[in-house]
Amino acid sequence: MSLRAFYLIAAIIGGIAPYATYFGYLAYVPGASGALGLVWGSAISAATLIDFTISCVVFWPFLYTEAKRLGIRHWWAFIPANLIIGLSFALPAFLYVRERKLTALAQPLSPSA
Repeated sequence: MSLRAFYLIAAIIGGIAPYATYFGYLAYVPGASGALGLVWGSAISAATLIDFTISCVVFWPFLYTEAKRLGIRHWWAFIPANLIIGLSFALPAFLYVRERKLTALAQPLSPSA
């Protein structure tokens, strides 16, 4: 399996799994208005949220610098994807696009006839 295919599969799973878990929770506990309060309900969940937040903050400058370095257009779309869907989608999706760009840049230019 190529690295690009791995990133694509990871992005698909990362886009589906968090919402499946969240909506599964809502189906199990209908009308759970205190779902966000549960995030800070234990030390383990709080540590996970802090870990996730730090990972997002590290991803954004990496995203910006790599996109500018490689000339990736619409790089900014990964920030709302990160905020709306999650890092589990945005990071592998960006790595997929980055890998495609690296592959395209590595291709030799064909001589003109």
